[in-house]
Amino acid sequence: MELGIAEETVDAVVSYYWQEVRKHLSSLSHHRVHITNLGDFTVKHWKLDEKIALMQMREETNSQKGVQHLTSLFRTTEYLYDLNQLKTRLLKESQRADFVRLHKRTMYEQSAEHNKDMESQRSDS
Repeated sequence: MELGIAEETVDAVVSYYWQEVRKHLSSLSHHRVHITNLGDFTVKHWKLDEKIALMQMREETNSQKGVQHLTSLFRTTEYLYDLNQLKTRLLKESQRADFVRLHKRTMYEQSAEHNKDMESQRSDS
């Protein structure tokens, strides 16, 4: 009301925002979703592994049932593919984070060694 924007416009913007948030949270395209003032929502690797195992069992069951469950088999296979892609992205992100940690530790150790060398030097007075 203070800005003079119609209530319908505000409602449309807010509805669209939360629709997009729900879509990102429920899709398998991101392993981490940040929502301002709420925090980060991340995929837990153990939950992902559990879901992959469950979907693999479901895929085997559907493939044994034959042609009448072909649509279900395709959905399961597609969902399993998406889960595996997400797991790959999660693994790459974990490897990147490990590399950054190792690099920071190495740089800190080199800096500490350099500072220790500087302390042992004396001036020629």
